[in-house]
Amino acid sequence: MATLEQIIDEARSLSPAEKRILREALDLELEQMKANVPAKTRHSENGDDETRGRRLEWLKSNREEYGGQYVALDGDRLLAVGPNYPIAREKALAAGKPNAFVTYLPKPDEIGEMGGWV
Repeated sequence: MATLEQIIDEARSLSPAEKRILREALDLELEQMKANVPAKTRHSENGDDETRGRRLEWLKSNREEYGGQYVALDGDRLLAVGPNYPIAREKALAAGKPNAFVTYLPKPDEIGEMGGWV
């Protein structure tokens, strides 16, 4: 059986049209999986107030250790860490958590910047 990395490598060699077909097939598969999950076990995109509060506390408490990286959380439980969003997201999916919260965690001394017109 092929590993995920092997599948991704093979997908990179597809033509743009084949990649679109693959994406559509995978999107359909995900939608069907979501439809088969009982409503009680589904998570909303951000969770309820308690979940968001626990997540925020985890983020505040772990900036020193994980700052400057992307983290994937299930509530207040760390699932994965990566140097960028796609890697952290892929690790969360590999852990069986398609609804993981993935975000960049700034370093304690990092200053946030926003783009815009000058």
